[in-house]
Amino acid sequence: GGRVVMSAISAAILISAFIPIFQSIEPPPLDVSYVSMVEVAFDTIFALEVVVRFMTCPNRLSFCCSLFNVIDIAAGLLVLVLRSVYTSSLVEAESRGKFVVSTLICAVPILRLLKLLRRFETFHLILKAFRMAMEALPVLLYILAVIVTVFAVMLFTVEPRDNIDTLPRALWLTIVTVGTIGYGDIVPVSPLGGVVAAILIIVSALYMAIPIGIVGSAFSTVWEDRDRLLLVYRARMRFLESGYKAEDIPAMFYNFDTDGDGELTLQEFVSMMSELQVGLEGDRLVQLFSTFDVDSSGTIDDKEFVRTLFPKAFAEIYGQ
Repeated sequence: GGRVVMSAISAAILISAFIPIFQSIEPPPLDVSYVSMVEVAFDTIFALEVVVRFMTCPNRLSFCCSLFNVIDIAAGLLVLVLRSVYTSSLVEAESRGKFVVSTLICAVPILRLLKLLRRFETFHLILKAFRMAMEALPVLLYILAVIVTVFAVMLFTVEPRDNIDTLPRALWLTIVTVGTIGYGDIVPVSPLGGVVAAILIIVSALYMAIPIGIVGSAFSTVWEDRDRLLLVYRARMRFLESGYKAEDIPAMFYNFDTDGDGELTLQEFVSMMSELQVGLEGDRLVQLFSTFDVDSSGTIDDKEFVRTLFPKAFAEIYGQ
């Protein structure tokens, strides 16, 4: 039942995102008044969804701090206010010179599509891969700046002034060449300029393989470990949505330690996950338990739990 509802809401989000885009055509393909009513209905549904989730959330402060929920509020409640005040279409708003209104209407498809972001748990894997690759970003940007500057100076030197009259124009030619875009608005006309551009093309192809390879390698590393990362991510998000912070984990942890030995067995761990409604069952729970049980002792203590679930807060809590 829940999956059917989520699928229906996802379909509604997609439909509502593309309606404003097609309605920006002049004349609009669909009746403006009819489309306005449909969009108000969509906005009302989205707003009600946010309200219901807010009312049933155990920690409303955590709810308001979630990026996904902020997007939902902007795409639902704020857009509903916009529609209730301004019923004009994008074309009408443009014709009346309402820049702010037209900008907000243009933002509607973006906000609605971003609502689907919470449906893709694997999105954070891509972010993690990019964070890993970001370590090499400073030196890559430096090398790129050197390449662009050197070849821009060379092109500016060898090209006639009626073709490239300023160094910024030479920089523009170099940048679009390195990016393999080649707009064609500026091209070298001298023989030496052609030679420099040819060398730049070869150097650019060799250079661009470096960052692409780094990002690809980082993503491959993350993807191979995707099951563990997704399980930990889902558990972490559920703990945060339930109102727990990293500092609360030790005290909460012992609430489920029924035998009082300071450690959770698999059965106690399953009971805790069920109570928190993490949404994992069977083999996935066993796999998550194994992720926490780093010493393979068959039990997990609060330090292992916090170190895996909130690694950044581990040192602050335990001073290690």
